[in-house]
Amino acid sequence: GQDRYADWVTLMPFVPAIISGLLLAVSFALPELSWLAALALVPFLYALIKTPYSLGKVLLSGWLCGFLAYGIHFRYAVLALNPIVFVVLLIYVALYTGLFAAGVGLCVRQSKEWGCLIAPFLWTALEFVRSHAFTGFQAGTLGASQVPMLPVVQIAAVTGVFGISFLLVAINTALVCLLLRTVLTARYTIAWLVSAAILLAGTLAYGFQVLRKTEESTDTYQVAAVQGAIDERGELPEVIRRNIFDRYRSLTLELKETRPALIVFPETMTGSYLSKDSLFLSFIREMGMETGSMFLVGSRHLIYDAQTHGLYNSGFLLDSAGLVQSRYDKVRLVPFGEYTPLGMWVPWLSRFRLSGAELTPGGVFEPIQAPGTPSIGVAICYEGMYGEDMRQVTAGGAQLLVNLSDDFWFRGTAESQQYFNEAILRAVENRIPVIRCANMGVSGIVDAYGRVIDSSQGERPTSVVGAIHLRTEVSVYGRIGDVLAQGCLIVTWLTLSLCVWRLRKLDTT
Repeated sequence: GQDRYADWVTLMPFVPAIISGLLLAVSFALPELSWLAALALVPFLYALIKTPYSLGKVLLSGWLCGFLAYGIHFRYAVLALNPIVFVVLLIYVALYTGLFAAGVGLCVRQSKEWGCLIAPFLWTALEFVRSHAFTGFQAGTLGASQVPMLPVVQIAAVTGVFGISFLLVAINTALVCLLLRTVLTARYTIAWLVSAAILLAGTLAYGFQVLRKTEESTDTYQVAAVQGAIDERGELPEVIRRNIFDRYRSLTLELKETRPALIVFPETMTGSYLSKDSLFLSFIREMGMETGSMFLVGSRHLIYDAQTHGLYNSGFLLDSAGLVQSRYDKVRLVPFGEYTPLGMWVPWLSRFRLSGAELTPGGVFEPIQAPGTPSIGVAICYEGMYGEDMRQVTAGGAQLLVNLSDDFWFRGTAESQQYFNEAILRAVENRIPVIRCANMGVSGIVDAYGRVIDSSQGERPTSVVGAIHLRTEVSVYGRIGDVLAQGCLIVTWLTLSLCVWRLRKLDTT
């Protein structure tokens, strides 16, 4: 019996880490079970705080938790990335949950109360760091799991998505304190339960109150997003090109009755360099005559002259006569998808790049505009996942955000829905309507409170249409940015520094 108990203790905290990893994955994958995120970390946190394991074991178990959670959550990425790149990315992202476990484990050596205290601050700080470190990776935040629970998400207009993550980890920690009430002081346990209850109640009260509002602007702007669902598998370029014209012509002509002011086509949908493609520009002119609409079209853009050269992933704003009025060049390129990190110093890394060509990043995040259109912020592909980037666009005067994407690579997976959820978060954070237009998957129109006006599902050709209220207010998050996450970073640094100092002091006495 003692040997079995010793074996069980050796396995801890790996077993709770596996349980928490699976619960996190479920909370991300199933909208009806998104509430699991409020208790998914309880098994692992309980094990970390109850028993002071070695930091090496704690770090490894935390990494295992993250490897399971993010491996399941991001499994679609293996379709679009080199398998080696995918594994390396997964190892890297999972390291942050390992660091979270190590930080909690370090504070537990000071006291169990300190271990509880650091948890929500440390988790939030690490999510913030992950969104900025190296090339930045903000996908998979704990807060993003709550998009199906719209009243909870409204707090992002104040704190950004990291505030939702903080709330969820605080609830997890309060539940752990309740389970550990026999080893924590009664006052401490009550303080945690009351604090978590106040945070949750305040978040819900704010969310329900905000969602009862009606948008103040009486003027609406009619928009449409066209999802062509062009399947390029095994097709010759000329066949793909013909399908593009046929599919988008028929879908656009269906909008004649609606006559939207702006029609959006997906990322890189032209199959050409739009500014040099007279045939496609004639097609836009033909469609403009029929609908009277402006067009926002995703396409490659090539600049090659004596002064400069570059290949860009761009969004073009065209008038109804097919004339280019403005252009946005994608700033945040996909590592190993559109460019090679460190490629200048380590050229052989380019063999892991998905695309055949190295793309050039655009200059700055700023909106585009033409006579007769509002100021439009454009996000191409996964740029829409970065809250700070979209806040920059909105601060530049954008009244509408448009996310162009080509989800052909991920057909049949949950990727497109996850990206659409990120679009909902950006709408709430900045109190701005968002249009997401994808070649396949989920396209949709979202109002400034994250409510879906219209959306598509699946891989069939379709259009989504809606009347939106352009942005008229600046959210608190729009004014202050990620102050909460930055505060958590400061608290984490001070707490961990104090713990290390006090532990060293004890070792020397």
